[in-house]
Amino acid sequence: MIRTLLLLSALFLPAAALAVPAGVPLWEDAATGMNRDEVLSRFPEAQGLAPDQGDQPKRPEQGKERVRIPEVEIAGERYQAGFYFLDGALARVVLELPRAEGMPFSRGLKLTEEVRDALTQTYGEPASKDSSGKGYMAEWEDGPTLIRLVVLTETYKVKKFQIIYEPAPED
Repeated sequence: MIRTLLLLSALFLPAAALAVPAGVPLWEDAATGMNRDEVLSRFPEAQGLAPDQGDQPKRPEQGKERVRIPEVEIAGERYQAGFYFLDGALARVVLELPRAEGMPFSRGLKLTEEVRDALTQTYGEPASKDSSGKGYMAEWEDGPTLIRLVVLTETYKVKKFQIIYEPAPED
């Protein structure tokens, strides 16, 4: 009997770990738990993606991109907004700077500082920062929302530049 309970618990834990809390504010008017149609109606410039399109992160808890705004201007830069869903519920929003790939390190560093400073003005000092040979990451918490600035570098060039909005981990 105990073995059966342990087995059942193990089967249900991963599903619970991937559950998306509803109503956590993300970027702009997006919130966790929204379905694809709600996101598309809230953002008229957004495009729904076919199941074989969109970014598929390596970790399943990051969701699958099902809606995209191809171009969003923020502080003079043109980002792409990706809306990621888990089990039909919005789980995170990723703003990516497509032109950053291959950007010289010095320009990437300047842009990183500008974006970090703008996020700090909005959300206060970062809760954490990490800089290494592979890039830079800073995190801010705004109530139930975690905001991450992620800049990956490779051989003195920017590989990826993202601002990620997702629910903060529960303690």
